[in-house]
Amino acid sequence: MSKKRVLVIDDEPIICRGLEKELTDAGYEADSAGNCDEALNKIKAVPYDLVFVDLVLPGKDGVETCKEIKEISPQTKLVFMTGMLEIDPILKEMQFVAGGRAYYLYKPFMQGEILEVARKALKEE
Repeated sequence: MSKKRVLVIDDEPIICRGLEKELTDAGYEADSAGNCDEALNKIKAVPYDLVFVDLVLPGKDGVETCKEIKEISPQTKLVFMTGMLEIDPILKEMQFVAGGRAYYLYKPFMQGEILEVARKALKEE
């Protein structure tokens, strides 16, 4: 079985590096992008099984980024990351409308949380 490909989209390099390392160490093929345009270029070039997307990104926000990812790669699973503890219910409804089941992670992450969510999203439990 081939390695699952995972992309992390976050404008904080330390988060990208940390998640990439944790995912790679767990056997995933991990990559990262600092904004929507960079991420979309990577997704157009290589299919990803799972994408972690931050809400707050330079340029297009995480919601818009997710919509564009789903247009390019409908089979890709999405995990929504945010440092915001409260999200307006209307915004919540808009998030991942086209993406099916949505997974949410709140920063700061708890130990093991990234891998647990990745396994659930990819149905590797």
